[in-house]
Amino acid sequence: MVNVSRGDVRGETPAEMADELARLRTENARLLRLLRLTRREAAPPGLAQAGFFEAPPGAVHAGSPPEIKVAFFGALFAARTDIYAVRWDNARTGQKGWLPAVRGGWRKGIRHADRDYLPLTAEVLAAHLSGQIHIGLYPLLDGDRCSWLAADFDGTAAMLDALNYIKAARALGVPAGLEVSRSGTGAHAWVFFTAPVPAEAARRLGTGLLGEAMSLRGQMSLASYDRLFPSQDTLPASGVGNLIAAPLYGKSRRDGATVFLDTATMEPCEDQWAFLSTLGRMTPREAVAAANRAGRVTVGSGVERISAAASTKTRPECPPVIHARLGPGIRLEQSELTPVLLTTLKRAASMPNPLFYERQRLRISTWGIPRFLQSFEMPPRSGRGVRARRQADPGAPLARPDRHPVPARQARRPHRTASRPRSAHHYLPGRPRPGHDCRGRQGRTISARPDYRRRRDAGPARAVRRSPAPGGDVARPRRTGSAPARPAQRDPRLPRLRRRRPVAAPWPAAYGRRHEAWNGRYGYRRRGVNGMFCR
Repeated sequence: MVNVSRGDVRGETPAEMADELARLRTENARLLRLLRLTRREAAPPGLAQAGFFEAPPGAVHAGSPPEIKVAFFGALFAARTDIYAVRWDNARTGQKGWLPAVRGGWRKGIRHADRDYLPLTAEVLAAHLSGQIHIGLYPLLDGDRCSWLAADFDGTAAMLDALNYIKAARALGVPAGLEVSRSGTGAHAWVFFTAPVPAEAARRLGTGLLGEAMSLRGQMSLASYDRLFPSQDTLPASGVGNLIAAPLYGKSRRDGATVFLDTATMEPCEDQWAFLSTLGRMTPREAVAAANRAGRVTVGSGVERISAAASTKTRPECPPVIHARLGPGIRLEQSELTPVLLTTLKRAASMPNPLFYERQRLRISTWGIPRFLQSFEMPPRSGRGVRARRQADPGAPLARPDRHPVPARQARRPHRTASRPRSAHHYLPGRPRPGHDCRGRQGRTISARPDYRRRRDAGPARAVRRSPAPGGDVARPRRTGSAPARPAQRDPRLPRLRRRRPVAAPWPAAYGRRHEAWNGRYGYRRRGVNGMFCR
């Protein structure tokens, strides 16, 4: 074996090679200054990174050994390794959710610092890929950094929203992958980085992409801003941040879920591993530059004009006149609004949530707290000026119908008149309802049970209610003839009423003394001493 050096082949002397090396180093330094890259960022990738991400078509494919697939999955979806979550399902009740994996099982009432969390190891990743468990990843690393950014889309139009997000990402030069969630109706959009980047920059990039996607499709809700992972710019002081379900779950992959889609056909890619191996990743400097190009989302009074979507060449023309109805708010017809105009109106009718930013500043969890307080009823304060400047021409007319909607008045119950037939059973004013007793001021019991007595001129099956008499509890019916009155007896057709336990009804001393009452099934009211109603 003969070793032939480059100098021997080209006929160059060592001095010439040294000069050539010095010239190349000077050229590299000049290029680093032009590209604004550090030597670490410009260094060639390591062997593992080159094998997984750089070598086309990728060292990982469907036929690769399981160990290489597990290592590739752990390197691409890099998350916290000191904790992970496990999905649980209750087949009897249909409930489902996520819980952190804790040694000995999850128990309530234990502080976060006292729990013994299980680490995320290669064995756990292998169990996830094989379908034994479905794990959740915590993207927010120590130092408020993350290795990827994910956007979650739910609802009936989740896939349509995700496609607009992917389109906005391509327009800004951001490589993104589209994954269908476990339910089969939701979607996740993933953006990967070559090295951990600040979570604030990653979330700013995702917010800019969402804003551009909303300009493409005005029906997207502002709640999508709360579905970015990581969900916080900084790591909470007593937590680990929010989690997202890991893709490529073994059991769901058989049903075509938790897999990445080919946006050309909207079908799962034939080789998931080869697709992920060839998917581009962004350097930290590229991510920050893309976030700066995307810009910040302006809401509330900061919205002064309509900005057209930069990711499309289609410019829908605004109608010359938009009809508005002025009432408690300003009501517009959505069919008359273009996507850009509708998105602008939504932002104008929203405001930043101070509680979200306050909790984030204090490093407290912001789970369940929206980033923006939205009101799509178009209040006049933030809606009139925006609608007047809805087009480039500030003099465009805004038609308003010459009518004001009258709020529906509450229907009143008709007054009782003498000609209106009364019920067959009459009760004294202020008395309890049938089936309840009340103890009066002198301690005597006032009964409100219906008292039935057979009439002499009626058959045995007919019973009438005694008519009330003024000044007394109940008046005896009038009788004709000398027949003795029969004693009152309970009608067997009526249910036997159970006597309730007496309960003292509290009442302020200024409104009369307290009364003891028999609390019935539905409650009742009784007129007190000073004309007030007491329960």
